Amino acid sequence: MVKWKLYWVASDGCEDCFVVAKNSRSARRIEKDMNGFEDDDLKVTKVIDIPDKYEKIANEKFHKWSIKNRCNQHLDIDSLNAWPYYAEDWLLKKLGAEFRFIDGEKQTLIDDVVYAPNKIYPIGLKAMKGLYELTGEKVLNISNVTYEGIEKAIENMLGYCLTLIHDIENDITNSFIFAIENEKYKNYSIEEVTKYWKNKLTFGRLIELMENRFDIDSCVRKSLELFLVQRNKIAHGLTKDERYDIETFWGQKELVGYLCTFINNAILLKEVSESAYIASMSLGYHLMQKENKNNKKFLKDLNDFHSDPYIKEKLSLFFDTFKLK
Repeated sequence: MVKWKLYWVASDGCEDCFVVAKNSRSARRIEKDMNGFEDDDLKVTKVIDIPDKYEKIANEKFHKWSIKNRCNQHLDIDSLNAWPYYAEDWLLKKLGAEFRFIDGEKQTLIDDVVYAPNKIYPIGLKAMKGLYELTGEKVLNISNVTYEGIEKAIENMLGYCLTLIHDIENDITNSFIFAIENEKYKNYSIEEVTKYWKNKLTFGRLIELMENRFDIDSCVRKSLELFLVQRNKIAHGLTKDERYDIETFWGQKELVGYLCTFINNAILLKEVSESAYIASMSLGYHLMQKENKNNKKFLKDLNDFHSDPYIKEKLSLFFDTFKLK
């Protein structure tokens, strides 16, 4: 016998709702019949299977409601069933749902997934599992984390995020420092210019200057924008936001989800930042080649550098990502 299931039916962000049905087509039909949506307007996501015992409870509640509202004067209510129909809060709570309002938005948490208008996203251990499946243990050993150890895992993730921020900013700053034409730099040493940039320029301003000289791949540009927003939030009090309140269990789970999103984006961006750093090394070798044409050690280092498959791969990534204007 086909089981009842809980579905999340998303439409226009205003009518998004939970529906009980036996399949996605039935769940979609409820919203079509009740609110007039077309199939293309609706996205149906299965949430969880519903234990059989709740069907009887739902029918009893429905029959009591029908009698109270005198529906039995016109219908044989004993032959009617409560489902398929919209899920009520009592059922959601039985299925382990939690509720909260953030900035006037109602959010529902079921099985480490948050459901809210216009969005669904994993948090907690489910977000960790998704990150682990994408990255493996090369990022963080989070495959065996439990909620008993979630606080330690958060500490480790925050430390890793700060390391990524430092590495990416260092790579990009040191790589593009002379890519931006500026007449006043010509009488300064590399060390002096580097110090000036790091002390005077924000990372956001650096990205703007890079765009003045380069056409940046659109996906990488969006990745940089996301990195900048999330980096600022992590550096300036992420846990002070009520959404990520570490004094609450939901807040801890939400924080884990946010950090997983950051790490997933940052490790991809780090590949790009490393490619930029290697491209700057290649430029440095090129500039030094003329004055070292008789230096055997230099020539060997230069040959080893350009014949390394890893270097070739990174240079290819750089030139695919950044096009000089």
